[in-house]
Amino acid sequence: MTRAPRRTRRVVGLLAAAGLLAGIATTAISPTATADSDRLTTWTALNIRSGPGTKYAVVGGLYPGQLITAAGPSSNGWTPVTWNGKKAWVSSSYVRVAGSGKSSSEAGASTVGSSTPSTRSTTAAVNVRTGPSTTYRIITVLAKGTSVSATGAYRNGFAEVRYSGKSAWISSQYLSSGTPGTGSSTSLPKVTGTKVATTALMIRTTSGSNFQSLGDIPTGTTVSVTGVVTNGMAQIVYKGAVRWVNNTYLRSASSNSTGSSNTGSSGTKPSLPKVTGYRYATTALMIRTTSTSKFTNLGDVPTGTKLAITGVTTNGVAQIIYNGAIRWVNADYLSKTAPTASTNISGISGSGLAGLTPRSKALMVELHKRYPQITWFNGVRPDSIPDHPSGRAVDSMLPNYTSASSQALGHEIANWAKANASRLGIDYIIFDQHIWSVARASEGWRLMEDRGSDNQNHKNHVHITVKP
Repeated sequence: MTRAPRRTRRVVGLLAAAGLLAGIATTAISPTATADSDRLTTWTALNIRSGPGTKYAVVGGLYPGQLITAAGPSSNGWTPVTWNGKKAWVSSSYVRVAGSGKSSSEAGASTVGSSTPSTRSTTAAVNVRTGPSTTYRIITVLAKGTSVSATGAYRNGFAEVRYSGKSAWISSQYLSSGTPGTGSSTSLPKVTGTKVATTALMIRTTSGSNFQSLGDIPTGTTVSVTGVVTNGMAQIVYKGAVRWVNNTYLRSASSNSTGSSNTGSSGTKPSLPKVTGYRYATTALMIRTTSTSKFTNLGDVPTGTKLAITGVTTNGVAQIIYNGAIRWVNADYLSKTAPTASTNISGISGSGLAGLTPRSKALMVELHKRYPQITWFNGVRPDSIPDHPSGRAVDSMLPNYTSASSQALGHEIANWAKANASRLGIDYIIFDQHIWSVARASEGWRLMEDRGSDNQNHKNHVHITVKP
């Protein structure tokens, strides 16, 4: 189901914040191939503009895999489309003719990189599927380090490969040794040292605007650098491949600076308040620089992180000492006890799962069985809204949630839950700052207010509340 108008703010906000398009810059639509009746799709978040160029205003946005109708032939790298009943333009480099469920080679549709095959290797045990999404049948599971022949085609965060002489698909985040649209990379540059990430840092496939996001590494991660910096991006060797990160947010491994320390004009650190105790994060928790609405997001700490508190709470935000500086976190997501690390259910771990109601636990088990890549769930925790404390709410945490494939997975889970709401006894669902409820089903997915972080806006997990 296409929900473009309700997603415009999300897509445009992401693109504006990054200043870049997280896609693969390989022309997919020829200047003369598009007809009025053509249905196009995109594999990345994409701006829709009022005219054929970046100087024109952004009037909307597409999310990965969304369909849109072409309104005429492409020209000078821009394709006219119909958007909200009016003519608008998208970059031809980021759209292709939509197929009919077949692979790009079978359907004859132009797909990014489809003319440039390469040898890739798997970075973890990964499912091989018959099509480019988690709804397609699993053919087999490849072990970590298995070499595969990639065709160069990408769709919905999945890469097309040849398996037993036939077309198959693998989630692109689990492939390394080469980047989309290039041949394989067999030699790595020399590592000259290590640096530390001062915030949650995106791993990119290239140093240019045609990069693919491979997800974020958390604050404090040590990375191996080569000494090469291009376009403000530092080259690193990550999981056996050449990758890139924003050089601004790297510091020397021997430095005590976090990149945003509380220092005075003299450069000396002021004294820190006394630590009065410790609390545990009951979910992925954003670290803020201030307790006001004018804060800087320093990235999230994972569920279960032990945090030093000072006993001060302002505007619902608790003061903590983090990496040698005063920081702030949402007080609603702190607990005196550490969250449970695992359950007796095979393949499932999480926090507060023992207190789930029979209905919410059954939902969690069925969801994990259908989507085995979701392994961490959050259940019972303190909250002003009774859903989580009562055990009726389950948060399905997305792995590498900033990646296109993970976001596509989140939308798939949310729509699966919506389609099965009656059978599963679901009351409402929240994902990506949108809510759907049984009581207001006729209104579809409704946009929610911005709560200030990816976690609170439900961008890193799908929240499902069941009926009592």
